[in-house]
Amino acid sequence: GPADEGPAAAGVAHINAHGRKCHDGFLTCRWTENKGRVLHATREFAEGEIILRESPLHIVQEDEESPAFRHLKRLCNEHKDDFDYDPLWYWCTLKSLTKDELAGAKHGGWPAADRETQHNLLLLHHDEVCEPSSSSEILVKELCPGASAILVERLTQIWVLNCFEYSDDPQGYSTYFFSSFMSHSCWPNAVWHYDGADHVLRARRAIKVGDEVCISYLPEHGLMQSTPVRRVELHDTKRFWCTCERCTGARDLSRGLVCPYCEGGCVFARTPESGPAKDDTLLSLHLAGVACDSCGKAVTKRDATKLAGHEKRLKGIVDDLTQKVQGGAPASVPLKELQSTESFVDAAFAQHALADLAWEQLADCYAAHHRAADQRRLLERRCGFHAAAYPGLNGSHAWSLEAHGDAMMRGGRAKRGTTQVKRVWQVAAKDEPEQALRMYAEAKRILTLMFGEGHEYVTHVERKHRSSQRALATNEAAPAEVGDA
Repeated sequence: GPADEGPAAAGVAHINAHGRKCHDGFLTCRWTENKGRVLHATREFAEGEIILRESPLHIVQEDEESPAFRHLKRLCNEHKDDFDYDPLWYWCTLKSLTKDELAGAKHGGWPAADRETQHNLLLLHHDEVCEPSSSSEILVKELCPGASAILVERLTQIWVLNCFEYSDDPQGYSTYFFSSFMSHSCWPNAVWHYDGADHVLRARRAIKVGDEVCISYLPEHGLMQSTPVRRVELHDTKRFWCTCERCTGARDLSRGLVCPYCEGGCVFARTPESGPAKDDTLLSLHLAGVACDSCGKAVTKRDATKLAGHEKRLKGIVDDLTQKVQGGAPASVPLKELQSTESFVDAAFAQHALADLAWEQLADCYAAHHRAADQRRLLERRCGFHAAAYPGLNGSHAWSLEAHGDAMMRGGRAKRGTTQVKRVWQVAAKDEPEQALRMYAEAKRILTLMFGEGHEYVTHVERKHRSSQRALATNEAAPAEVGDA
């Protein structure tokens, strides 16, 4: 009814008419005071089931052949203080103007958008625009004198807040209409992926009639981060402070440290207060007063400061290791340093996103030192963290299982090639492909439910799974694609 439709400018009736026409009315749009427009399911969906498939509303790509695009690039370069974004964002705006607004367009003009496309674009989420920025005024003066600077400003904000990466060469962005009205959650019940240019939305877990359908605006690995890090990332990129069930729950399952009293239990930080945060620093105040899940003792303010100090130290270590690994020098980190870092992580961190990031880099460094057993031990811990920190299907868990499977197969190959350990290999030959097979199978199960059988993520793991089956049958661990990512 009208109460569910909110202000006329929200366009809820138009959105629902589109949903009935294009998506069988399986989702309905409603207006809420705190979140604006949200989508609710009108029927049940099973885990992995396709909810909807949607073609792009509008696609815009860089066009070096266009004199207007080349002039736009010059403007962005000459007026760096005015243009906050890369030229492609403004090109998206210019290519969202209608024929009337492009009357008198300069530098040869460019193809116009139709009225319906622009109408639907203007319904997408953006902050209220009261006055144009200097960049919008420059664009109107230099390229599209027939358009209003306010409209140019609105369209720019809409593209910045609602677009998806469409292509790499040439670089292009796309927008989608109906799926743009889905809210974010750090525990989403839906996940989207591409099938060609189409957006495909799948149920990430069972969805009941009336459930709000949410996706994650963060990448899969972003969902593994601690709450303060996730919230600041969302605010920086999407301009809101998340209040989902994970961000407002009692415990942050990605921020668990070893109890300083019994040394066997775990203390999980509280989630931050709702509302703005200064930055993504992990604060001691979220640890003070938290009880250990084993001995029950509450963390004192003094010990909370110590624990937050461990977090700060580990963040510095992770940044340093990441720089070395990404710089192509994982073997440059001495073995003693790797072992010392691992001991520090073991002593202080129980179930923590920073420990996971450390293990990721340490595993690469151990591999560069040909320490296969150490690498596999840390990959196994990563799998354990992903399963514990995030309940339900998660791509990060699948990809860590895949990486662990790769390492198991590589380990088998190395042993097989060494004469002295031939006897040992006879025992281990079956064991390692068997373990890899289980890991690949679970990774494939997760990714198939999330992305569908034909998706490249799935077929990639499928090939490794078949290779490990062959290796198991012949006791030869030699998958063709181990190490590919």
